Amino acid sequence: MNVTKKRSLLKSFSWRILGSIDTFILSLIIINYSSDLYSYDLAFYIASMEIITKIFLYYFHERIWNLFKVGRLFDRVNRTRSFMKAVTWRITASLDTFILSYIITGRFDWATSIAIFEIVTKAFLYYFHERVWNKYNWGRIIENE
Repeated sequence: MNVTKKRSLLKSFSWRILGSIDTFILSLIIINYSSDLYSYDLAFYIASMEIITKIFLYYFHERIWNLFKVGRLFDRVNRTRSFMKAVTWRITASLDTFILSYIITGRFDWATSIAIFEIVTKAFLYYFHERVWNKYNWGRIIENE
């Protein structure tokens, strides 16, 4: 596996850790706030299932973005590219969260709430995740000036 693919894979795992913690917390709050249940099970199942689906989705999202030069500078990427990646990822990921939440809970209202709140929290988390990764050149595609 080449170093660019390894970078994409490592970014996938680091993002998934942050993302799954966020999903677990949001799911727990929404499910427990709107029901008499105080159970960690449903929130845990949603966060656990998305570990599987989103690692693959994020990896392919990274690989697709590597095909485009927009916003790529000599040794890093600009903020516009980070923002555009955040938007395209958020659309993909929120759809995945909604589908998983609906399948697991059977409740359209909970699935919708989880996905909507996640749009806000994860957009910020993802942007900052991209900016942190921007500080490391390991495995980056370097464009010639």
